[in-house]
Amino acid sequence: MPTGTIRDNQQVKQLQDEINAMQKQLGWSKPQLAEAIYCELHEDDDTERMQRFAESLKKQLKRETTPIELLQRYIKIISDHDEFRKADRVLANPIRLDVVDISILRGVSAAAKLLLQDIECE
Repeated sequence: MPTGTIRDNQQVKQLQDEINAMQKQLGWSKPQLAEAIYCELHEDDDTERMQRFAESLKKQLKRETTPIELLQRYIKIISDHDEFRKADRVLANPIRLDVVDISILRGVSAAAKLLLQDIECE
């Protein structure tokens, strides 16, 4: 079974986690998520094909070898969905990408807390 680089596998895992977080944020079940993505990708509403897609999606959200581009396309579809745009919320469980140094993150976090305190005082 072919595997990508460690970096690719980490990116796949992060994208899978992001999709799962978006699903939870919307309060959707896996079949609801699959239906929303399927309807965007296909012109039909064939129940049997939709169920097969739901099974496939469930596996894609666990498999290390799922193409990054496919996961990114799913994220785009979900983020463009009316219910997601209406939610007007940020992800409750931010995903750590390990790109920014932790000291910078702490500094930004401290600055954000101060800004929030200023806003609350006004």
